[in-house]
Amino acid sequence: MIGIRGEGLPDKEVYFNPKSTRPIREIRGAGLFSGKDSLYAIYLAERYGVVVTDLISLIPTFDKPAGHIENLPILQKIARNMNKELTVISLQKGRDALVEALIRMGVEALVAGDVLVEDHVRWLQEICKLAGVALIEPLFNKDTLAVLMDMMHAGFKATIICVDTDFLGEEWLGFTLSKKTLNEFLSKKGNIDPLGENGEYHTIVIDCPLYKRPLSIKSWEKHRSGKISYITIESQPLHD
Repeated sequence: MIGIRGEGLPDKEVYFNPKSTRPIREIRGAGLFSGKDSLYAIYLAERYGVVVTDLISLIPTFDKPAGHIENLPILQKIARNMNKELTVISLQKGRDALVEALIRMGVEALVAGDVLVEDHVRWLQEICKLAGVALIEPLFNKDTLAVLMDMMHAGFKATIICVDTDFLGEEWLGFTLSKKTLNEFLSKKGNIDPLGENGEYHTIVIDCPLYKRPLSIKSWEKHRSGKISYITIESQPLHD
């Protein structure tokens, strides 16, 4: 069953048919969008019948580099590849910018890919309550290894674009996680969370069932800032 977080929103609650795990009626949603977890959550939500029309990428306020934002042109290309509208929001403006965006989009739900970080779920609950939308968390409280395995077996391929070198070496930059390479990663990753839930690594999805066509990486450039090492990617053009 998909995780639903819409407490206090009786007019915006999302009700699911227990026999099919699909909504009683079709609802339109927006999805937080960055790496593999968020995109897998969107994939699951769409399988459950949520129509995700809009994507939201958040620019964080912390000083260290964010691998996804350093690769924002790739995220924009991926959004076009899925025929979805991408909105980029800076959290320097606080949560109001996200609340206003959800209201402006006219969606009924926000889909997010949180797994273990309860504080982030509570933060999103507050935002969704202010915006009058439901929060859908398909991955919340699930086993992280099981999520990663299910994701890869669903056809996801995710390239590692950022590592915290306290936990994972620079040699993993550019490594693509897939059904074929999963065992290699799990056997060599050391004592880190399989999904990177503690910020050990971040990814960009280069292929999944949501894409019209795979993303082909042409080249990348490596960067280092303190203990954070990341790559900026250049991809081949996506032809219609």
